[in-house]
Amino acid sequence: MKKDIVRFIPMGGQAEMGKSMYCFEINDKIFIIDSGFRFPDSDKLGVDVIIPSFTYLEERAEQIVAIIITHAHDDAMAALPYLLQTVKAPVYAPNLTADLIEQMVERFQRHNRVRLNLDLRRVKRNASIDIAGVPIEFFPVTHSIPGSVGVALWTDQGYIVYSGEFIIDFGAPEGFRCDIQKMMEIGKKGVLALLVESSSSKHEGYTSPNHKLTNKIDHIFEDSNERIIISSYAQNVFRTKEIIELTKKYKRQIVFYGRDKYDNTNSLLRLGQKSKEPIIDVPNRLLGKKENIGKPQYDSNYVILLSGSPRRIYHDICDIIDGGDDLLKLRKGDTFIVASPVLPGTEKIANKAHNGLYKTDAHIHLLKNKDLFSMHASEEDIKVIIQIFNPKYYIPIKGEYQHFISNMHIAKDMGIKDDHIVILDNGERITFKNGELESARDTFEIEDIMIDGIGIGDVGEKVIDDRIQLANDGVVIVGLTISRETKDIIAQTDCQTRGFVYLKDSEYVIKHIIEICENVIAKYKENPELEVADVRAMMKDQCMKYIVKETGKKPVFIGVVVEK
Repeated sequence: MKKDIVRFIPMGGQAEMGKSMYCFEINDKIFIIDSGFRFPDSDKLGVDVIIPSFTYLEERAEQIVAIIITHAHDDAMAALPYLLQTVKAPVYAPNLTADLIEQMVERFQRHNRVRLNLDLRRVKRNASIDIAGVPIEFFPVTHSIPGSVGVALWTDQGYIVYSGEFIIDFGAPEGFRCDIQKMMEIGKKGVLALLVESSSSKHEGYTSPNHKLTNKIDHIFEDSNERIIISSYAQNVFRTKEIIELTKKYKRQIVFYGRDKYDNTNSLLRLGQKSKEPIIDVPNRLLGKKENIGKPQYDSNYVILLSGSPRRIYHDICDIIDGGDDLLKLRKGDTFIVASPVLPGTEKIANKAHNGLYKTDAHIHLLKNKDLFSMHASEEDIKVIIQIFNPKYYIPIKGEYQHFISNMHIAKDMGIKDDHIVILDNGERITFKNGELESARDTFEIEDIMIDGIGIGDVGEKVIDDRIQLANDGVVIVGLTISRETKDIIAQTDCQTRGFVYLKDSEYVIKHIIEICENVIAKYKENPELEVADVRAMMKDQCMKYIVKETGKKPVFIGVVVEK
């Protein structure tokens, strides 16, 4: 009987925060688990999000049998619409995740004027199903959004288990609870390889109860006599439910002030209106009216939940501080709780918002990362999952390299051998045969695809370099009009600059740039065999040498030559 050949290749999520996408190959069948994006670093000017390239999958499109989405966060599902433009395969997801996928795809189609072939198949969180002849087990895990799952794929060498994003919290509410029993059943049948998230592996102890907001702000609610404004990431639904419970406890009214109508809080509220068992359920008597914000006779008992994405939420706070929000203006007596700890890539705007808040008359309570853990597995959580599954091989995923090393040390402490712990980068493919890991690795180039709202992949490093150059040193544009026949200059040469030098103090620089360009045209007149492109290149080369020497700046230089 032919033995299974099992391969695994991460497409995203390795040595980075976000952009999770992992491919499992069992013989000739490919299973994609998660398809997310990540936010760009601060030097990627103008780029909205980054997704993995799909070239590897395009070349193997006929082998793809399933796309499985484990939870409804951007880093796990937001690249799915882009993937569906390349890959035609059924998408499997638990109910709530499936609802949010439908909303996301519908919005993507409307905004981008495309039609996607979404074959969405809903599964229960503890489902046991067969996909293309491969038994698949889903198991519920506790994460910051309800409906989160891990996935186990059966091979004749044992299960390949993808932990998802999780914590151990046995007191989690319904919809967030994990299923230890289901995990143990999988573990008893034998696990070839266990893939576990790493981003919080440097935290000692358990994540719980450090992820809980209630005990950190309950006294603030109790002491406050005026409005409470609280910022919280829309994708952390666990935290949103805590805020709702505190609103009920202190007999206040809540206003959901997510300014982006597509954020998770707003989406879940809309879904809840159609659901028998809504995830976010607030009695009508506890719902404040948005239009009453700013009217002290109505809103002094309000809890205003300012929700949003990690990038958007701090811009919204700055907008409120600067008076740019039509309704919400901070006033004396307000309590402002920042329950949205700073995430990578948001440090600059977050610091601006924090400083701005302290300049107001509101009472400010700032919760930092060390005060409020994100709902990702810490050291003891990881130890529990290793003990449950007892894998032969262990693969740290989801995080930066330093997190992989700390995760590796945890696995070693749990008795997993050094040579059975596998650290991978995006594009490195490993193979299991007869229950053993082969020593050779295949390497494939998996590029970052940058999206800036206009198109997919049309922003390259050269474009980014130009944007950085523009941001740092500005632009110089020189325009000349010459005779097509004689090559004489027939109009006044124009030089425009933006963000380069203060013109009043540097007129001599502009005059010399014009002189250099006119001298180049004189050489063009003497050598008519030159092409206009050559003339523009000479203008740029000579002007840039002068500009760097005179000013130390390196602006973007654009030479325009019009022949009439």
